[in-house]
This record gives sequence, structure tokens and C-alpha cells, in this order.
Amino acid sequence: MGKLFINRKLFALSETESTNTYASSLPDDTPEGSVVWALSQSRGRGQGENNWESESGKNLLLSIVLNPLFVEPAQQFYISKAVSLAVADLISLYTDNVSVKWPNDIYVGDKKIAGILIENSLERDFIKQSVVGIGVNINQINFKGNAPNPVSLKQLTGQEFYLEEELDTLCELLEYRYDLLKNNQLEIIDETYFELLYRKNKTATYRANGKTFRGTITGVGTTGQLHITDETGNEHKFWHKEVEFVIE
Repeated sequence: MGKLFINRKLFALSETESTNTYASSLPDDTPEGSVVWALSQSRGRGQGENNWESESGKNLLLSIVLNPLFVEPAQQFYISKAVSLAVADLISLYTDNVSVKWPNDIYVGDKKIAGILIENSLERDFIKQSVVGIGVNINQINFKGNAPNPVSLKQLTGQEFYLEEELDTLCELLEYRYDLLKNNQLEIIDETYFELLYRKNKTATYRANGKTFRGTITGVGTTGQLHITDETGNEHKFWHKEVEFVIE
């Protein structure tokens, strides 16, 4: 490992229940930027009640401890944006048609290649800690879970990848995006995030409140709400889990 800010202290594990759970249990004086990296998770977590499927030793499974005291709680979605861009940067080194499916899944075409789970700890009027969990499908070929559309870098390129090299690269890319956030370069983050947004400016099918509708993604608010304009011209704003992307 290099001596970057994000990966200076590495907890390398052969197996753990969840890298996010492990990272959250670290002492308070654990250096910011510390990385928990595991070859296998017995209970890898996705958003909500979802699990993250990963064959042992095949994929990139990690959590990073951040202390973004400079980010106001109302703007915590910028952490998600910055991390999403870093993971998209990694995938874009090897393939085209990479996008960010709101809020922070990484897609290639219409297939999911990476997921992100960020757990923020708030204290008074600042974010004390963020545990950033990242799962990237690297060398796995067969997916046995119920996820409808997984894909890996090996499936896309036919190449075998060295996980430690990809970890180093991801940490470099994440450090760059995190520095943009730290230096208040929010306009750059906003513009790049929207540029990579899955289904932006395209009419597609969504489901909300038990009803299916056609609409177009027109933006994402600073607090993270997704803006969709339906076919009658009405704009709707959704928080995470309030709207479902219907696979077409």
C-alpha cells in the first residue's frame, strides 16, 4: 500500500461479517482515512435490508473511515456524491458507458457493478464520522443471488485483476474527490455527478406509491432528493427508497 491519506492505515482481513460493521467498531482515535479491506464478508450489507453478494477473494470489499467535520449535516449527500464519482472513476479506467444510478450505485450500461453504503454519525451540528462501505464486482463470473442485473469487470473485459492494485487505485481516486469536497469545490462535484447520472434527460419508467409512471430525471437537489418530471410536466421530488427504477 502507498502512504496516501486514504489508506495510510490498513486493516486487511481474510473474512469479516461486514467491513462497515468492523470499521464502526474501531476506536475513536483511529486515523481518518483508515481502510478496512476484506476478502470475504459473511453478512455484507447494501442499502436498507439488502445484502451484498460477493464470492470470496473475487471482489473489492472495503470500508473507509472519514471525519468530514467540514460538511454540514444538511449537505451530507455531497459525501455520497464524491464517493460515487471516485468509484465511477475506477470503473471508467477499464470500460465505457459508466454511470451513477441515484443515489450511489455504479452502473455499466444497465448493469450494476458497484454499490456504496455510507453511515454517518452526527454530533450536534457537524458530522463526526462517516464509514464509507464500497463493494466493486471485480473478478466474479457467476452471481447466484437475487440481484437482477450484476456485472463484473472480468465479465466486461475478459481480464483478471489484482485486488490490491485496484484498492490502491481506488484510494487515490477517492482522495482526489474527497479533496474537492474538503476544498468546497461543490460546483465541480455537482456538475460531474449530473453528467454521469444514470437515465438523466431520458424518459423511462419509475414506480412510486404503488403506481408506475413515465418520467425524466432532471436533477438532484443539494440535500439528495431526486427530481423527476412526469409526462404531464409535473416535477416530483423523491428521497431514497421513495421511488423505484423499473428495469426495462
